[in-house]
Amino acid sequence: MFRGLYTATSGMMANNRQQQVLTNNLANAATPGFKKDQTVMRAFPEQLIKAMESGGTTAGGAKLPGTQKSIGSLHTGVYTQEGIPSFIQGSLKNTGNSADLALLSSALPVNPDTGQQGAVSFAVALPNNEIRYTQNGQFTVNADGFLTTAQGFNVLNQDLQPIRVNSNEFTIGENGQITLADGTAANSLFLAYTENPQQFVKEGQNLLRWAGAPGAAPVAIEAAGLGNTGPLVQQGYIEQSNVDLTQTMTDMMKTYRGFESNQKIIQAYDRSMEKAVNEIGRV
Repeated sequence: MFRGLYTATSGMMANNRQQQVLTNNLANAATPGFKKDQTVMRAFPEQLIKAMESGGTTAGGAKLPGTQKSIGSLHTGVYTQEGIPSFIQGSLKNTGNSADLALLSSALPVNPDTGQQGAVSFAVALPNNEIRYTQNGQFTVNADGFLTTAQGFNVLNQDLQPIRVNSNEFTIGENGQITLADGTAANSLFLAYTENPQQFVKEGQNLLRWAGAPGAAPVAIEAAGLGNTGPLVQQGYIEQSNVDLTQTMTDMMKTYRGFESNQKIIQAYDRSMEKAVNEIGRV
């Protein structure tokens, strides 16, 4: 009986974790460049239950070891794995702002070994000079003329240095090439490509940290041999979140029903134990 309590409790905890992930997706449905998290529910390892049968005795009175008879397996509950970002491209929105840039990851090839499409990201520098990545191209030009994120992090060029554009009068080509207001070619955006974007870890403020092997860290699109893939940047647009509001709301309702079902199972166990203590105990 108590094993069933543990199993139902693990189901409630897994549903609760899924609901948290879905709620976070819903809260960021209007965040430019936000990538929704997906969760996977997995079962704990099964336990094999056996019955120990009593053994016989020898002529001298020594006991023989008992034999085991398999009864069956017992499921011990489920758990929810941490959210895995989905890098499916969101829809584009025209803003007319020259500092707004949208990434066109849909043009990237699919890895034939994994069947997954790679992803391209912008590179930014934290105040301690550590490199982070972002899909949010809603940039701005600060007072010193540098291209930064909304939080003030410098956007990096092909040499991983801050990009100075001096004003909003600049253009960026489809391959990331920057041309200043006077017509001179400046730098190119560092377009970081990886075949396995699932190795990114979200850090807040729409930033991504590479958590994979250092040797497999994102590289410039040219170094990956994808310079002629097609247009990768569109100026004057932002990529919207890839959260599907209708699907998210449906998933939240389904998750709530799962939580409610496990809750009712625990209540049924509670009534059974109450009956056992109050009625069977009187006999």
